[in-house]
Amino acid sequence: MNKYLFTDGTSGMKELQSLEELEALIATAADPAIIRIWAFSSNEWISYAAFRKIRPVAIKKERVAVDGSQEPIANSQQPGARIHWFKKLLYVPVAAAGVFLVFNFTKIKWEKAGPLDTAAIRPENVPVMDIDSLLFEIETTRGTTVDKTTRNNLRLRNDWPERIGLNLHAEKETSSAGSRYFNVDISIDNTTGFNLDNAVVKLSVWKNDKVNSTDTLRFSTIRYDKVLTRHLDAGYRADSISVSFESIRVKAFNFCYSATTKNNSGNYNDRWFCRE
Repeated sequence: MNKYLFTDGTSGMKELQSLEELEALIATAADPAIIRIWAFSSNEWISYAAFRKIRPVAIKKERVAVDGSQEPIANSQQPGARIHWFKKLLYVPVAAAGVFLVFNFTKIKWEKAGPLDTAAIRPENVPVMDIDSLLFEIETTRGTTVDKTTRNNLRLRNDWPERIGLNLHAEKETSSAGSRYFNVDISIDNTTGFNLDNAVVKLSVWKNDKVNSTDTLRFSTIRYDKVLTRHLDAGYRADSISVSFESIRVKAFNFCYSATTKNNSGNYNDRWFCRE
């Protein structure tokens, strides 16, 4: 039994189980020029004109019956027609073999390229500061000694990129189509000596030296005595991927960092001070 897919551009695609059903739908189509037909033995949509080349309309004759009535009969196929159909049938497996070979030679082949290990770089809005010089200036200006807790908190708020590490590990594969990353692990290594209340991390997907898309991850209660790691099941097609902090909050040393601001407190010598 021959199966076909048929569409005339107006009523969607229909699956037909026989040539007779197909001919019936063709007869009802308003515009044969937009008809498209897919024979299950082929590998492409063809137009009505192309279909008629391989399935011409049968020419009918009339004959007089014994009772005097006329009966239509179809012309029997001539030897030349049988040869033509044999060639058509031979073309199908040859075409299918060609498609198979092209697919196998052109399909993407991924090769393992070793893991990606990268760390967040120091944010542009957190410049390196000489805290000892700053403390000396404060003590000289005020004429008083800064207590140990204030000294320590000031160092933590200004040198936090050296004490809060953000790392990314991912498996990598490459092909002629580019690179892809999977089994992604993002870890935060907190060495401040205090638990971080919460942090928001941005994962950036890079293509053509530009950020193509981002994912946001939220962490809470990040302990100082162990590394916190989160595994991502998602995969990424990209030139590279990277991570950065969007925000960090720590009540223990009055610290509020945000990647979208230059100064949280109004004081550029202690820009991430807060009392939240």
